[in-house]
Amino acid sequence: MTSPNADTAAGSARRSAIEQEIDALIEEYFELEAPPADEDCPLSVPLYGADEVTGAVAALLSQNVTMGDRVREFEAAFAEAMGSRHAIMVNSGSSANLLAISVLAQKVLDGHLKPGDEIIVPAIAWSTTIAPILQLGCVPVFVDIDEDTLNMRPESIDEALSDRTRAVFPVHLLGNPVDMEPLMQRAREHGLWVVEDTCESLGTEIGGRKVGSFGDFGTYSFYFSHHITTIEGGMVVTDDPVLNDLARSLRAHGWSRDMSNRPELESANPEIDPRFLFVNVGYNLRPMETQAAFGLAQLKKLSSFNDARRVNAHRLAEALHPYSDRLRLINEQEGGRSTWFGFSVITDSPEQRVALTNHLEARNIATRPIVAGNLALQPAFSNNDHRKVGSLEVATRVGERGLFIGNHPSLTDGQIAHIAQAFRDFYDG
Repeated sequence: MTSPNADTAAGSARRSAIEQEIDALIEEYFELEAPPADEDCPLSVPLYGADEVTGAVAALLSQNVTMGDRVREFEAAFAEAMGSRHAIMVNSGSSANLLAISVLAQKVLDGHLKPGDEIIVPAIAWSTTIAPILQLGCVPVFVDIDEDTLNMRPESIDEALSDRTRAVFPVHLLGNPVDMEPLMQRAREHGLWVVEDTCESLGTEIGGRKVGSFGDFGTYSFYFSHHITTIEGGMVVTDDPVLNDLARSLRAHGWSRDMSNRPELESANPEIDPRFLFVNVGYNLRPMETQAAFGLAQLKKLSSFNDARRVNAHRLAEALHPYSDRLRLINEQEGGRSTWFGFSVITDSPEQRVALTNHLEARNIATRPIVAGNLALQPAFSNNDHRKVGSLEVATRVGERGLFIGNHPSLTDGQIAHIAQAFRDFYDG
């Protein structure tokens, strides 16, 4: 008769053999991938390969697929890479913004956000930078941007302050850093919370420090087309242990099980089963183990991805320099190290933007506006409580005249040449 141990050993050996077969098939599949055509320039392409898929399959085969050990491992690796003490993974960058703002509204915090409080935001951002502010009953205060960097100026805080100002929400747009030291100095002087929306700028630096690590919170996105991908996913980082605890609780239903003071909370509520002890009003923003498996493989490639983005941007800037009298390019500010999420240009007029967009799209070069333009003009926000500082003329002009093209790490020499030729044909033709 075969012993149970022998059956277990045989089963483990067979599972291992099957896993090796799966790994080999995945490797073979990606080796068969055809190279892209030079004349086809999408906004982004898949940046994952066999390592990520193998990791995701391993997570599925383990049958431990909800938030667990892989998520914790990715959080620790990400925090170290960004220079932050804590990282909390969520299911999207939009959820990261929601979580950060929601934590700052918790009544246990001194100076917590309350309905009616004002939060300073740049007029050009993404919708889910603004949405959580309104969802928490606070008021977005839109400030204009710097046309050279597409980012808010630290000086705008001085212009936007009121007796209701409680926070500032800088956005590092399209890979370009906000000048954070003067911004943080103003925030400290006025006792403001700072949340850095870093969803489009993972790995970007200012003054030798990663953006997202300056404020009370930094938020990141791992959407399909971003600097690294977990398909969907996001992260919140903080150095503050109290904010970290609250974020972990609110991420998962508001329960106590992920909080550092769990024993005290359970002792204070002995009549409640500690497995389901809810101490905050939370959400379900949890990521999956398959996403974390992707993230662990992708994080190792971040530096090389960003180096490639920088090389691409330099080459495109060189190619378009002859048209700088008619085409404004975005600058990398002194002390900054951009990661060029996209390659942005600003034309002379709205009509020229439309014509250039149509010209590029007809040549299979995908384009997008500069994010969503001036968000204060968007119905979702203009029809809700908000305040504008000045005319926001730069944000409006950039929204009307700006566009960006894809600048992913896999951009080939042929694609860069095709893009450059398309601009030459437009401006010289």
